[in-house]
Amino acid sequence: MQILLKLRSFALFLVACACVSACTSETRDLLELETDPPSRKPIDVSRTGVNNFFVDREFGSIPQQYSEIRNTLGLRYVRVLFAWTDDVQPSPNTPPDYNFYDNIIANVPSGVDVLITVVHTPSWMASSSNWINGDPRVTWVERWLRPTVQRYAGQPGVIGWQIWNEPDNTVVPSDSALQLTDPQNYFDLLALGSQVVRSNDPTRLVVSAASRSIQQNSRDNLNYNKQLQDLGAENLVDIWAIHYYGEQFEQVIISGGVADFVNSLRVPVWVTESGEQGPDRQLQYVETVWPFLDEEMPGKIQRFYYYQFGETGPPESNFGLRMNGPVFVSNLYTHLSER
Repeated sequence: MQILLKLRSFALFLVACACVSACTSETRDLLELETDPPSRKPIDVSRTGVNNFFVDREFGSIPQQYSEIRNTLGLRYVRVLFAWTDDVQPSPNTPPDYNFYDNIIANVPSGVDVLITVVHTPSWMASSSNWINGDPRVTWVERWLRPTVQRYAGQPGVIGWQIWNEPDNTVVPSDSALQLTDPQNYFDLLALGSQVVRSNDPTRLVVSAASRSIQQNSRDNLNYNKQLQDLGAENLVDIWAIHYYGEQFEQVIISGGVADFVNSLRVPVWVTESGEQGPDRQLQYVETVWPFLDEEMPGKIQRFYYYQFGETGPPESNFGLRMNGPVFVSNLYTHLSER
């Protein structure tokens, strides 16, 4: 009995020591981060892409915008949004109008690859009477994802299919019908969608939807990712996507934080959205945040897609590399164009 008590005491002592050691290491890292924040370093442009939705024609036609991205900025990766909207399909009884999306795909220049993010619902999807077998997620896959994948299967210039965008955040009211804020429901959608891509466009990558910025909202956004991992989402995709806005560097390095999660993934990671508001703050942001993420998650992040190419609205709250006016560009745009 005395031997058992001693063994138990010794085991508790080892656990306590391990805890103290871990806590001390984490505290030390946080203190170093506070006293010596990440410094600016050049970004790897060969891994840099850009979001562009081609809806603002004041930045040029679709071919002109592609040309500016490739030839002026020297970027080879473009993320586009194929949204299922009332403009695309105003009623359940009308076929989808793919004209705008056809133009995006038809004009992909050589040397550029496009990631298609398939997302959203028309307003009539809010009514359960329009669902297949009473299932909104099956309906989305069968009425939007499948015909879209089949239409562009094998088309040159497409690198992969991203199934939804920020499922933990409902932007379009009718999207709430899919109930994707529950990770189990997004997992079910991803499972259906992955099978559609694998069977109809097998040479293309399947990319998961990124949650809202992974280090923000306490750990809610990170926990959404962790729950998807626990459900087995890694087995359904080729690429795990994350979004990163703001800084909150401590949420990356703390125990159980973003770095621990990303480093635990078996598949590569793409940052499909990351950027900063204001034309004078973009370059400093990417040269600080992106190298920091690379250092904390070595070898895990394959691509960074800046958000976004062009955006209208007040400059101070604008993420665009190009903004209102014919020559109003950000310091990141200037840096990329002058390399």
